[in-house]
Amino acid sequence: MTRPNPVTADDGRTLRRLIGDAGLGSWEGELMGLAEHGIALGPRPAGHRGPEPFSRCGGVPAVPPGFVWPGAEPGPDALPDCFVAQIDLAEVAPADANHLLPPRGLLYFFFPGHDGFGGRDAVTVLHFPDATADGTAPYDVASDPAFADPEAGWGAPPWEFTGPPAPLYAAGKAMLAQAVRFHDDPPVDLPEEAVDRLSALPSAALDVAPRHGAWMVLLGPDPETDQYVVPPRGRGPERILLAAGRPEFTGCPLYYVIRDEDLAAADFGRVEAVTVQH
Repeated sequence: MTRPNPVTADDGRTLRRLIGDAGLGSWEGELMGLAEHGIALGPRPAGHRGPEPFSRCGGVPAVPPGFVWPGAEPGPDALPDCFVAQIDLAEVAPADANHLLPPRGLLYFFFPGHDGFGGRDAVTVLHFPDATADGTAPYDVASDPAFADPEAGWGAPPWEFTGPPAPLYAAGKAMLAQAVRFHDDPPVDLPEEAVDRLSALPSAALDVAPRHGAWMVLLGPDPETDQYVVPPRGRGPERILLAAGRPEFTGCPLYYVIRDEDLAAADFGRVEAVTVQH
């Protein structure tokens, strides 16, 4: 079966070595069948040098000209949507192993937090295909009347929905074998000692690794359980566009799901959010 974001041949050789180093060579075939690529977004490693990353979660977004905050329409009942993340597609492109995302442009992820969360919600993901990070500026919340009462809704400003502003992010290819799911609903029959060794595999990546504290994953598998988000094992016309972690004001894992046909057309107008309650 073809995975939604399959591990490439070159990276597959690295993953096989990691599986062997973990003493799991007897299950190499099964694990390679489960593994798929993702773009891990995590705090920059200590000592990292280079330009300041644009991609991050939370905080006041840096926006291009023409940006309109979703849900901030004029009116007494207007409540702006909660800001979740901003992504510079050019910044993450080197980690997009199968070139599924557009190579440039900016994405902004929002969540209608003031309406609560009902398991699956229509959400706004803004795509500026021609915008670049150096052409943005922090959104001027002070001059927007929609933010006269910024704590309306969740009791916190909509740019703090995810919690305190997170560290700036760096992107790296990650090969995720979904060890966390093996403990609850094992798709491969492994002895207990092998499961323990397998739990280290999600820390293995090729560039910036989840071991650096990845908080978000683009185009990766569902680290909770597929059945709540997309059809089991990723089959079907949808895939996870962004696993956004657990926003502080819900405590529930939050996923943005996109149809394959829309992703291929770079159309982000029908993205839905799925919240998994435990």
